Amino acid sequence: MFNFIYKDIDFAHKIDEASNPTENYEKHIHYFNEIVLFVTGDVVYTVETESRKLQPGDIIFIPSGKYHFATVNSDAVYERYVLKFPDEYVPDYIKQKREVSSCFLGSAALYFDVFKNLDDLRQSYDDDELYATYLCETIQLLIKLYHTPSPIQKESPRIVTALINYINENLDQKITLDTLNKEFNFSKSYISNEFKLYMKTPIMQYIRTKKILAAHKMIMDGAKTGQVAAHFGFSDYSTFYRSYLKIMGFAPTDHADYNTHE
Repeated sequence: MFNFIYKDIDFAHKIDEASNPTENYEKHIHYFNEIVLFVTGDVVYTVETESRKLQPGDIIFIPSGKYHFATVNSDAVYERYVLKFPDEYVPDYIKQKREVSSCFLGSAALYFDVFKNLDDLRQSYDDDELYATYLCETIQLLIKLYHTPSPIQKESPRIVTALINYINENLDQKITLDTLNKEFNFSKSYISNEFKLYMKTPIMQYIRTKKILAAHKMIMDGAKTGQVAAHFGFSDYSTFYRSYLKIMGFAPTDHADYNTHE
């Protein structure tokens, strides 16, 4: 078990012993990309509207801004490799493919050697050499993965899928429970309960987190923070600032200091 963190690459081999998990698997969303190679355990993994009971060798590519979590049976050992990296390292054509592809990219048994090789390289390379090697291997891995057929995965309940799609398509609009009530003609309590039951997080918290992550991307692309706050419907800048700081872990003006392991 190890964790290599250097610059904007984070590569880890994680093993959580039975009945002693080492992390909170729920409420997970971030502004970098993540590849998870599942080794062993009893785990159902959810990425936004998709869900799959993992089999040894399954691989998941989680784009930045996608809400995801693992439902883990803590009576079994949970082992996986996790590779985190910025969006800028994903080739444009793969960004296009991932928009229409499942996050579950099939059995990666053929790619176990790639991860083992990354593990073995730690013994002989210094940090700069490892960083360059990991970056090259990550891009090659992405290219190979999108030649792998996706397995069948279980979709979320229809109302949850509709809610997620609506939210993601309207992040620049003011979205409230009243808005969703009018849009879908379901009671506010039903919407809240169904969403939290499946996504393990309150719907308004999900909306605010998605808005902040989208705002972060705009700021990284050079937009002014005040304009970004207004674009995503925040009533005043102080509310946006506090939300940004709470979700991202740093202020909007400090975005140059972010890395993949915060």
